[in-house]
Amino acid sequence: MNKYYSEFMKIFNRNNKDECLFYCIEGIEKEKFTIPELYEEILIPALYSIDTCTIADPGCIWKEHLKTGIVKTIIEGLYPYIIKIARDQVPVNKKIILANPEKEYHELGLRMTSDFFQICGYETVYIGTNTPRAQICEAIKSEEPDYLAISVTDYYLIFETKRIIERVREISENGIIIILGGQAFKKNRHLVEEIGADIYLEGYRDILKLREEESL
Repeated sequence: MNKYYSEFMKIFNRNNKDECLFYCIEGIEKEKFTIPELYEEILIPALYSIDTCTIADPGCIWKEHLKTGIVKTIIEGLYPYIIKIARDQVPVNKKIILANPEKEYHELGLRMTSDFFQICGYETVYIGTNTPRAQICEAIKSEEPDYLAISVTDYYLIFETKRIIERVREISENGIIIILGGQAFKKNRHLVEEIGADIYLEGYRDILKLREEESL
């Protein structure tokens, strides 16, 4: 996989959106890598590489936005493949809502997680970035999901996440399971239980394990 990551990064660092998308589509169609492998071993490391951008670079911000946009285009361009894989899966008969708290704009990790859940047979309701607490609650009332997944990158939003969880517990009548993910909790796993959530999931393997537990 390092070979494919290196090949992709050469194109990515040239900021060539079209070539990046075609490279990923060709890799999927020729079975060089799976979508989970593409996301976790190529696209996520590529996103992390953007963090090397420093304020000493006068074009730091626009370059970061451009590269983030390239990854977003790739994920969106691969959605037909997600649908095809999902149709071949045995449904789990569980629904999950996925959202970022208000003022959280890092949505690509959550979007990848949504795709992982979908190809594992879950019904997904992807709300995405910058979602006010009240709107998350309205979605839960409307959709009546089995799970709520909240992804947080910015640490200052942990308290808001706690308030979301408290409100969801108040309105939920079916014992909703709350999943947390994102960098804010990756190195602070103890906070997951402390703020009232149920589990932390990091990647595709964790979702596969959850699906296996559902089938027991």
